[in-house]
Amino acid sequence: MVQAVIVNGQWKWPETSPHLLEIQRQTRDIPISPCSNCIYWESVGLSFSSKAAWDSMRDSAPTVEWANLVWHPSRISKHAFCLWLAILDSHRTRDKLLPLGIVPSARCSFNCEDNESVENLFFSCPYSQLIWQMVLGMCNIHRQILPWPLEIQWMVIHTRGNCLPHMIRKLAFGATVYHLWMERNRRSFNSRFLPQESIIGKIQGDVAAKLVWHMSAFTHTNYHIHSFGCNWGLFC
Repeated sequence: MVQAVIVNGQWKWPETSPHLLEIQRQTRDIPISPCSNCIYWESVGLSFSSKAAWDSMRDSAPTVEWANLVWHPSRISKHAFCLWLAILDSHRTRDKLLPLGIVPSARCSFNCEDNESVENLFFSCPYSQLIWQMVLGMCNIHRQILPWPLEIQWMVIHTRGNCLPHMIRKLAFGATVYHLWMERNRRSFNSRFLPQESIIGKIQGDVAAKLVWHMSAFTHTNYHIHSFGCNWGLFC
């Protein structure tokens, strides 16, 4: 607090700390007013806020096209963070750890013939591909699984806006990536193996827990929307 170094209207800096000498020198000629002080940011009259301070210091860049796919209002935070890392290819998959000597093999954790990579986990591996195919079906989507960059692009295009089907798709996408990564970690670090049905159940449970806050949307609308509630176990 500034008042701790003001005594009887005069600057009174501690003399025991050499680190304060430069501050003492710079404040020596600053007059002390008996009036209350205000903190301004950048210019007089502009109130200080941590947001304004952060915006002035950080490097800004255009918003990426997948931002709303990850950071949408209904997101589950841990899912969003995991999905963000996956889109940025920042997960420490085995293909990255092998050259560092951290793992003895880059083979897929789900026992397919390929090396583990972000593209392999999401969703070229048969284990994860079947899970994503089932989750898409719960979103009333029936199509071929795409390579990872194209899956992201497809989801960006088909989840614009905040209508209920698009919100469900975004929740399902984040939950699937998160639980596949968690299963990968269970196999890598705990030698525990869950069947695909268990992973789908975890995805369904997380998404359904979010959807219960929108129950009225399922019960007072058309059959297509109502079917989402049935698919995600809200009425069964």
